Amino acid sequence: MKPQELASQSFHENQKLLTAVNTLSIHTKLEMKGCSDLNDEKAVLHAKDELCSFLKELDRQVQHAESNKQPLLGIDQRRQQFVSNFIEAKRSYKIQSPFLRDKFSEAEYILRSEKEADKRAILPILAELRILIEEHLESDINQLLGGI
Repeated sequence: MKPQELASQSFHENQKLLTAVNTLSIHTKLEMKGCSDLNDEKAVLHAKDELCSFLKELDRQVQHAESNKQPLLGIDQRRQQFVSNFIEAKRSYKIQSPFLRDKFSEAEYILRSEKEADKRAILPILAELRILIEEHLESDINQLLGGI
C-alpha cells in the first residue's frame, strides 16, 4: 500500500478511536456530575467496545515489540509507528496511568465498570489516549497534505 493510502486508512481509524474517547469521556464526566448524557446507551457501549478492542490489540503489539525488539509482522507501517510512539511515551514517562503503562487488562475492566471510583480512573486513561491519538493524527495529516 502507498504511504498516502496508509495515512488515509490510519487517519480514519484514529478518528474512530478519538470519537470513542470523546464519547466515553463526555459520558463519564456528565454521569459523575449527575447530568444526563445526550448520547444513547448504544453509542456509549460502542465506544467502550471500540476502546477495549483497541487496547487488547495494542497490548499484544506492545508486548511483542518490547520483548522481541523486532519489527511487528502483520500490521501496517502506520500502526507500527503508533506502537513505537506508545513505547517511547511509556519510557519517557509521558504516559502516567498505570493502566496504560503495564495493566491493559485492568484498563479494559475499568472502561466497562460502573463503580464511581473506576469512573474517576477512566478520565486520565482517556486523556492520555487522546494525546497519543491526536499526535498520530497530526502525522497522518502531514503525510496526507504534505505539510501545507
